[in-house]
Amino acid sequence: MSSTDVVAVRFARAEDVPAICAIVNHYIAETSSNFRTEPYPVEEWAEQLAAGADRYPYLVAEAAGAVAGLAYASPWRPKQAYAWTAESTVYVSPKHQGLGIGSKLYAELLDRLGAQGFRSVMAQITQPNAGSEALHKRFGFELLGTIRDAGFKHGGWHGVGIWQKDLGLTGPPEPTRPVGR
Repeated sequence: MSSTDVVAVRFARAEDVPAICAIVNHYIAETSSNFRTEPYPVEEWAEQLAAGADRYPYLVAEAAGAVAGLAYASPWRPKQAYAWTAESTVYVSPKHQGLGIGSKLYAELLDRLGAQGFRSVMAQITQPNAGSEALHKRFGFELLGTIRDAGFKHGGWHGVGIWQKDLGLTGPPEPTRPVGR
């Protein structure tokens, strides 16, 4: 694939789950950017998508008919007062990196969260991860702090940076709107 190929961002569908799992499971197995240590079974990811897709956007980037990346939001914390804060996640297939797919996915995800009425978006980035940190800075996230040595994976301790982006909601909030398809 070249940088001139068309990349389309769309809502994830049930038939995308095996490709999504392959991408996420790569990061679980090969990197410390995901603290999970066991791969996702397709059934677990399918349940996650079905459970969250009405309230939070689950997006995929498609390039040449293949899922090249994904971005999705999830609850930041389960308590009700956090209802206007989401956590964001983005992954790009290793063979599609460097083509702007992460940026395209993040732009769409953040626009959708703002339109739904979310106040802010959080991201947790394992350290070191210069590429992810640069992506988040480009989109206006600010590093709030670091949890030192938060997880042990691949033979070493890794810190986690906590990043936040304000989406501009002010005053008393309305309930967030469902994902518009």
